[in-house]
Amino acid sequence: MIHFLSETWLLWLILFTGALLFRASRNSQYFHYVFNRYLLALVTLLTVSAIVFSLMEVLPGDCAEKMIAYKNTQGESITQADIAAERARMGLDKSLPERWVNWVTDLTLKGDLGFSCAKRQSVNLALGDRFWLSFWFCIAGLVFSYLIAVPFGILSAWVLNKPWKDRSPQHTQAKRLLNTAGLGLAKMTDVMLRIISYLGLALPNFLLALTIILLYVFAGEAAPTGLFSDEWKQVSWFTESGFQWGKLNDFLGHIWLPIFVIGWSATALQLQTVRALVVDESNKLYVDAAKARGVHGFNLWAKYPVRHSISPLFNSVGFDYQRIFNDLPIVAIVIGLTDASALLIEALAMTNDQELAAGILFLVALVVISMNFITDIVLAAVDPRVRKSVLGTGGPA
Repeated sequence: MIHFLSETWLLWLILFTGALLFRASRNSQYFHYVFNRYLLALVTLLTVSAIVFSLMEVLPGDCAEKMIAYKNTQGESITQADIAAERARMGLDKSLPERWVNWVTDLTLKGDLGFSCAKRQSVNLALGDRFWLSFWFCIAGLVFSYLIAVPFGILSAWVLNKPWKDRSPQHTQAKRLLNTAGLGLAKMTDVMLRIISYLGLALPNFLLALTIILLYVFAGEAAPTGLFSDEWKQVSWFTESGFQWGKLNDFLGHIWLPIFVIGWSATALQLQTVRALVVDESNKLYVDAAKARGVHGFNLWAKYPVRHSISPLFNSVGFDYQRIFNDLPIVAIVIGLTDASALLIEALAMTNDQELAAGILFLVALVVISMNFITDIVLAAVDPRVRKSVLGTGGPA
């Protein structure tokens, strides 16, 4: 019994979470919304699994042919009957719906993503820590882009209609000079941000990575490709002498490059998005009404256009993650990373490993859907406008 529960932990986790949300939803309108979103997320994941599995099955060849081809390279004589027997052993002689049901069942009960033909091991083992490496790369790139795009996007929106020079007769000459210097600095920053955002949208990430690597080569320095230099690659984090700070320093000297490169285009896009959202909110009537009540300056921007612009941005975190992951495979190949994105390119373009590619794509979809689910329920809890739209009330019951 204990062995069965340990093997089917994922199913019990899904059911236990659903049961808790269902119980809470009976007495709370807010948790009724959360429970509905939870069911929708599960249905979406099921749909995505069917689409991904079906698309991978369209690719020519199957796992049995790859296994037989490998045996053939070892000098064994293979017949058509051997291929048919291998297909029957691996369950590939069944219909597509049956194989998809088996794949989803193993995934739901055991968290088993299938068998990698090219690696000749389970997808879980083939991935190892690579997916988590890609996940944290994307999260770091996302945080990097938001830390730059949000404050500077707000600054860009604030200076949009500002003059270059303070000509107010109500200010003293000293104050006008000080304000002019501040306005000039803000306007120049805005111009630089616009140039950077346009370059970020026009310049592909892999070309940026190549440019940085070439700059290191021209400078006669070792390019920061991979995660470690050859000197530290085989060194453990902890040795008899203690923690290896040199390896940490070497890691930090390499890790900035993939984070900067994959966050480049995301930052450029978010800069323009934040700027457009804040400008749109600042032109609405409730902002003019606040000005008429005497609210000005930082208090006006923080309480109204900026505050109301954050919710749509927060709700797009899952899609921004997916956009960054889409840029990661080519960047990973250029920089020399061996994460899940590089493995995806290998599975699709080199080894034609359907189940490995399907497993990686499903995990990416799982992360995106989970992020969207979390942002939906958080926004419904903290944003009065969302609560009113989804719950029909001023707050969670």
